[in-house]
Amino acid sequence: MSPKTGDLVRSNSKEQVENGYATWDFRGQEQQRQLIDWFKQLLWRPRPRTLLNKEQQKAVRKHLRQYRRGFDEEDAALESNVSAELIQSRNRAVNEWNAWRAKVKNDTPSKKKQSDKGEDKEKVVDLIYEVIEQTEDVIGLVYRGFGV
Repeated sequence: MSPKTGDLVRSNSKEQVENGYATWDFRGQEQQRQLIDWFKQLLWRPRPRTLLNKEQQKAVRKHLRQYRRGFDEEDAALESNVSAELIQSRNRAVNEWNAWRAKVKNDTPSKKKQSDKGEDKEKVVDLIYEVIEQTEDVIGLVYRGFGV
């Protein structure tokens, strides 16, 4: 969290140890702790509250709704662009899928057509198993259960 009236500047160190920074609120409660390798220091540079004079500040407050409306329109335009791109990519994926399905359907003959012709009927295969050699080993087991 950066202060509202200043800039944060971070510099790095040549040593890699468990360095980092922490931020506190005005009551002294820790808000965030961040451990960063190669970290050296974090400086806060205060700056003036505003670069506008009193008249310019009044003009900004007066036209704030117009500014907000313009920013909201820009945000909506960006969001609709993202939505349009997402819809286009989904439609493209669906079209590719449908084209692939149609290609596979045309390339493979259907089983129904073959069965109508009587060519490929069900084949029955009899498997015969024969025991060639059988050995039996006796293993001595000892069971030690509860109460035995």
